[in-house]
Amino acid sequence: MDVHLLVYDLSRGLARQMSMGLLGFQLDAVYHTSIKFNGREYVYDGQIVAIRPGSSHLGQPMQELPLGKTELPMDVIEEYLDSLREIYTVEAYDLWRHNCNNFSNDFAMFLLGKGIPEHITNMPQTVLDSPFGQMLMPALSQQVNASKQKGGILGIQQTATGSSVKKPSEFHHQQAKVQMANNLTQLDQLLSKHQHSCAVVFFTSATCPPCKTIYPLYDQLAAEVGDRGILIKVDTSQAFDAASKYSVNATPTFITFLKGQQENRWSGADPGALQGNIQLLVQMAWPPHPHQSLNLPTLSNPHAKPVLYSKIPPIPKLLAKMGPETSSHRAIKDIAHFIETSASEGPAESPLPANIPAFTSLVVSSLQTLPADLVFTVIDLLRCALIDPRFSGVLAEESDHKTIVSILNHVNVTLHSTCPYALRLVTLQMACNLFSSGLYPDQILAYEPLRSAVTQLISTSFLDDGHANIRVAASGLLYNIALANSVKRREGPGDLLSEGDQVELAASVLEAITQEEGSKEALEGMLLGLGYLGYRMPLDGDLAEFLRTLEAGATIKGKKSVKDCRGDTGRAKEGALLERRSREVLADVKETLIGISLDPRLMPDSAGYREHVAAERRGAGGGVINMPSPQTPRSFASTPSLRCRDGTVPALARMDPGGNVRVVVRVRGFLPREIKRDAQCLIRMDPDSERTTLMVPNNTDPANARARARKVVEDKSFEFDKSFWSHDPRDPHYATQEDVYDSLGEEFLDHNFEGYHTCIFAYGQTGSGKSYTMMGTPDEPGLIPRTCEDLFQRISEAEAEADNVRYTVRVSYFEVYNEHVRDLLVPVVPNQAPYYLKIRESPTEGPYVKDLTEVPVHNYEEIIRHMRTGDENRTVASTKMNDTSSRSHAVFTIMLKQIYHNLETDETTERSSRIRLVDLAGSERAKSTEATGARLREGSNINKSLTTLGRVIAALADPKKTNRGGTTVVPYRDSILTWLLKDSLGGNSKTAMIACIAPSDYEETLSTLRYADQAKRIRTRAVVNQDKMSTAERDARIAEMEEEIRALQLVVNNSQNKEKTDARKAEEKLEEYQVQVKKLQQMMEERSMIAEAKMRSLQTQNEALRLHLKLAVESLRNPIAVPPPAVADKDEKEDEDEDEAFYEGEEEEEEEEDNEEEDEAYRNMEETLEFGMSLLRDARELKRKLADDRERFREREPRDDLDREIRAIMDLKRKRYEGLG
Repeated sequence: MDVHLLVYDLSRGLARQMSMGLLGFQLDAVYHTSIKFNGREYVYDGQIVAIRPGSSHLGQPMQELPLGKTELPMDVIEEYLDSLREIYTVEAYDLWRHNCNNFSNDFAMFLLGKGIPEHITNMPQTVLDSPFGQMLMPALSQQVNASKQKGGILGIQQTATGSSVKKPSEFHHQQAKVQMANNLTQLDQLLSKHQHSCAVVFFTSATCPPCKTIYPLYDQLAAEVGDRGILIKVDTSQAFDAASKYSVNATPTFITFLKGQQENRWSGADPGALQGNIQLLVQMAWPPHPHQSLNLPTLSNPHAKPVLYSKIPPIPKLLAKMGPETSSHRAIKDIAHFIETSASEGPAESPLPANIPAFTSLVVSSLQTLPADLVFTVIDLLRCALIDPRFSGVLAEESDHKTIVSILNHVNVTLHSTCPYALRLVTLQMACNLFSSGLYPDQILAYEPLRSAVTQLISTSFLDDGHANIRVAASGLLYNIALANSVKRREGPGDLLSEGDQVELAASVLEAITQEEGSKEALEGMLLGLGYLGYRMPLDGDLAEFLRTLEAGATIKGKKSVKDCRGDTGRAKEGALLERRSREVLADVKETLIGISLDPRLMPDSAGYREHVAAERRGAGGGVINMPSPQTPRSFASTPSLRCRDGTVPALARMDPGGNVRVVVRVRGFLPREIKRDAQCLIRMDPDSERTTLMVPNNTDPANARARARKVVEDKSFEFDKSFWSHDPRDPHYATQEDVYDSLGEEFLDHNFEGYHTCIFAYGQTGSGKSYTMMGTPDEPGLIPRTCEDLFQRISEAEAEADNVRYTVRVSYFEVYNEHVRDLLVPVVPNQAPYYLKIRESPTEGPYVKDLTEVPVHNYEEIIRHMRTGDENRTVASTKMNDTSSRSHAVFTIMLKQIYHNLETDETTERSSRIRLVDLAGSERAKSTEATGARLREGSNINKSLTTLGRVIAALADPKKTNRGGTTVVPYRDSILTWLLKDSLGGNSKTAMIACIAPSDYEETLSTLRYADQAKRIRTRAVVNQDKMSTAERDARIAEMEEEIRALQLVVNNSQNKEKTDARKAEEKLEEYQVQVKKLQQMMEERSMIAEAKMRSLQTQNEALRLHLKLAVESLRNPIAVPPPAVADKDEKEDEDEDEAFYEGEEEEEEEEDNEEEDEAYRNMEETLEFGMSLLRDARELKRKLADDRERFREREPRDDLDREIRAIMDLKRKRYEGLG
């Protein structure tokens, strides 16, 4: 883009005429300037205004000076203008020192690297230095101050046409536009660019009136979608190929694409449907990140600012340290004056120096010319200049960032370990000040050489154990980079910082956090940097996988505090504030890392746990906690036969329809490997108070090394609805499988007969006894088999007692394996990929599994048979922690329907209930299980779903945590498991959780108990699922069903008639095929006979030619011998000589004629022989082709009845010829 300087004369020519007499020197004009490029004129008139060139009341400019060309993109230019708005304000306008000419100079410096002519910028000061100028100064200043009250000085923005004063946020946002595709190729290119997000294609036509009504809304939606997707418009009158490919027959037609696949399609000009479908599409393509549902005030703060080092040292002392040769340079003096003026009088009084390129060149050269211990002086001067966003904005557009990259490479590579302390510290602070402008963050994150140099500087600086200030500055630089990348994540999808650099930075800061013991400020910066790196990061990216592998959550959780700095006794209050701030940051970072952690046990102490500890402390102080005695209400089933037992419900208090989730805990016995290592039982249960206590582990068990590292010093106590002691069979309070069912399963089965949905799920680490509790063994059946047995026993008793009650039972069994749903009642086909089912959501029933097998069962034996079938199909594998580890979550569902007919009121009541029994796979650490390959991937997906389950429990347990809209956000959809259990966890269901714990593993047990403690506070809203129907309604429904049956019968009859018609047509076609077969057979026989005759004729000719050729060759080889002439006397000899001489000429002529005839005969013979050989070749080729055709016809599979008949004829003919042979 061409950049021009527009020069106006505010005096309208009077300055040229009168300046000599009034001022004592010639002044050509009272200059007013602006910058023109890209069809707009940018001027400072109290505010930065963009107008149409020459449209202000000042008229046309006096001069239009070309300054050069700029290649900067408009978004970068507008962002720089945004940074200038903080400096060029109405209040800061000064007619003499901070006016439109200063703005033009700064703007030109940014665009081109050079300012405007000096005589223009120096004009106000020149006038002010004159006596007449001094006299006019008060009056002119008063006039300018009066104009400031109107929002402008010259009134340009009020008078200019097409003027615009943008808000700062508008400069960063470029509205997306609808893209046009004129053919299929352009459409495919646009769709391929957005195959990882979403796209909408609007098929329209120029002659479609309804389409035109949608155009404004479509453009508005394109601006709302922004870079999260693309909205495309296709004119079917031009793009015939595109309309043909997608079978578009009417306009308007809309087709949406999600992740490169067609997602939806509809037609019609419905604005509501268009807006709703596009909003849903964008939400599906870019769902809310799980971190957005967490309460993270530190990391979610939208007003967070970068760390800047704005302290200005004494400039004269700094110049003195440089030495006279360097400090005397004109560029150094100008920059020093700029820094001093800006610091003392403000940025408005300090225009950018014109020789910035000379200063940057001097900085680069000083890296080689100055001693290593003095280079920091020049870098510090650069640091001070970068505090001004104008200066950093100009430097951000330097070609290849030569200055900054040279400095960083000098520190990282040239000096490396020998780099002086002062130089490294100032370099880090200088790099932090690059973020004073909004332009440099994008450059650092996007330009690879600069990004790599900054990353290396941070990593190496974290290793400096001797200087806390170095680590503090490095953590500040990391914080700036992570914050800039996090801001990009908020604004739109994608990261500016590459995943490789994110992983490198995360690795270095994790190591630094582990080693940091001397500076709270450094630790806070490191935690904030890591927190912003992880906040809202892609959970399936390299960074998340890296943090999972290194167990970053455990590292952060283990960082409890930082040792006090030695000798810092005078800053106790400031140290306390800093420590509290560090704790807040630590809490936010720990909670952020939960979403990506391998193990749900990395959750920090929850609010509920802190309340529990506080309650315990109050109890220890003498307070008494009065627990209400459990009530014993009877079952509310419809008839006495529907109750499980006569009498009361067990001691476990019953649940009301809006009650909390029932939570019980069960501890298993020792496993052989625990007995072998002489493990200690860390669990103590009180059968009276139902209190479960986790004791401090000893120092001998290697399984509790992490607990020793955390220095656990006190027992942890929890209270649940029931505690089952299943550790020692000799203990009088030992809880068997039957005890568990009697205390929990019986009551929940009661609720099912009452019409409530119920759910029981077992939770715990791998090998904690979940599958044993739910399924059991043949000798000791678990909760699921006992529930099934009791169910059919009750049904049998009820049907025997009353004739007006009928029951139907159906079961389903599926597993959630690697975030996919697989039907366990469908047999597994060997060597075939498993078939995964899809999840759908009903407005009334909630999420469900589409096409899931639901088998009707009539007795206990059938349900057990299906259960065993599912168990055989379930994914189970061996790990180091469990020989039969479940690698998936299994959900066994029993659907019970009761139809009760009241003979007195003639009403029918239908109750539907669901019994959902869930066996969760255990959480596990890859380090403990030593899993690799498929097992590692299975464990990762198990931990992901369990982590999501923990977050769902946390969100449901603490409803006070809400999003910005004031509603509680529960991340059900973050995992298939939690989505399917949505109603069971927080909806229409009575739910119980069995927390299975190991007796000797402190960390795993503590995590399970904390989850269970949180689950206690979840409240569900169970309702009775029943439907009453009167006789009239039943008769109407029967009539409706009869009408539907008649319609179905009509459809069947029509189908049968159609089948008869099709059969008759098939018979006619078969007869036609048979006629064609006969004709084809006759034709093939004729062709075969002709071919055989030709072959015999060719063979005869071949033999004749061979014989003729043989005779000719023999005659040539054995010519007939001529007898020698007889000896004569001398006279006769003389006579013969005369005769010979006489006839010599005639004999020569006759010999020549004979030779010619012989040559002609040879030529004829060769031609005949060649013709015969060609006939033989043709015959062989014909015979070969016939044989090949016959073989191909035999080998090919018959396509229809015609093929089969032809094949039979050929076989019959072949046998006939073989018989003749």
